[in-house]
Amino acid sequence: MADFDFDAWSNLARRSPAAFFRARERAIDRMIAAHPPAQADRLREFQGQIDSVRALAGSPIKATRELVGMIEDRLEAMRARVSTLRRTADELDALRQRLITPPPDDTDHG
Repeated sequence: MADFDFDAWSNLARRSPAAFFRARERAIDRMIAAHPPAQADRLREFQGQIDSVRALAGSPIKATRELVGMIEDRLEAMRARVSTLRRTADELDALRQRLITPPPDDTDHG
């Protein structure tokens, strides 16, 4: 994204909306194609969802609100997965500690 020229894209959108959307689609396709196939498939699916939301929203501000909601939902799902992974890692670490720590000596040599 470092080479993204907002002014050039904005000017293209004003001059020729059709050319803007063609260029946008090509840029998105190039970005997606740069990923491994499994990730590219998920990105294409996500882009399809984004395009559907934009098409059905009725206004740019409504589309933005709905897209932000989608992103929040995905971030919350990721947070929940990370939390589960942390709990599982803690459980595995506790199990590992029990397995490598010798049991206490119960014999009384008194």
